[in-house]
Amino acid sequence: MPQIRNYFALIVAAVCFGTIPIFSSYLTGLYGVPSLQQAFFRVFFTVIFLFIGIGIFHSFRGLKLERKHLPSFLLYGLIGIATSIIAYITAIAIGTPVVVAVSLTYLYPAITLLLARWVLKEPLNRVRLIAVPLSVGGAIIVSLPLEITASPVPVVGIILAVANGIFAAFYVIFGRKWGGHEGYNPSMTTFWGYLFALLWMIPLIFSINLVVTDPLVSGFHFLLPLPAWLLLIGFAFVSTTIPYTLVNIGLEGIDASAASIILLLDPISAVVMAYFFLGQAVAFWQFIGAVLILLATTLIAIEPRLVARSKNL
Repeated sequence: MPQIRNYFALIVAAVCFGTIPIFSSYLTGLYGVPSLQQAFFRVFFTVIFLFIGIGIFHSFRGLKLERKHLPSFLLYGLIGIATSIIAYITAIAIGTPVVVAVSLTYLYPAITLLLARWVLKEPLNRVRLIAVPLSVGGAIIVSLPLEITASPVPVVGIILAVANGIFAAFYVIFGRKWGGHEGYNPSMTTFWGYLFALLWMIPLIFSINLVVTDPLVSGFHFLLPLPAWLLLIGFAFVSTTIPYTLVNIGLEGIDASAASIILLLDPISAVVMAYFFLGQAVAFWQFIGAVLILLATTLIAIEPRLVARSKNL
């Protein structure tokens, strides 16, 4: 049975995830740090933080990886972490407004439901079939009307944000499926996932740099001022190390579908922070689209009651 700590862990994780676009926007706008460099050092410093944390709290006991679990964690690091981080940060870096990037990314509860049906054998009932088109419709409303304004949303940014939603669903699904391997606590699961994500980052970033010349995306600037490095370190700790570890703690007692719903506090946190820290306004149609997405997730949240009521009729 889920405990209060599982719910609390997911709520705090969602708030921390809401800081991602804030850190990324400052690094891009103030210091011109390319998105790929942000992604790499976010993962790099996270691995260091996790390694230090394991040493302090676990004395490196149990820091081992069984050979039979290697393919699982390789895929976990690639799909659930490396590609997800690159997609989201790049979407923000090329000018996708935070409210659009966040709303499109949070198609992932619907994607999670579909994947949970396939991977975890969770039920796909009438309530869930209504919630899926609601969330998709909300995402379309959020993104398409901006195309006719003076500052259109980059099409590539929309694609990347949706892709990040898919990758986020994989993180929740496979974190639930593989994080329960015997002998792996949440810190260990997060560490191995991020270590393999870091290894994947190297060929991914090298390949992207060969074909993408946009300075907002590709390239590395090692001669950054101290405040930029401090932002990168804070980015890794506040937006990555803490929330991803907390997600794995939450998934110990809460199934994938419920976890994805609780984590929807993230877009609310992100939009509020973007308003106060970045001065990004929210248009009326964006509000309507976001409401549709949240309405879909609310249906999922009360799904057990609706299903039980329909059986009693």
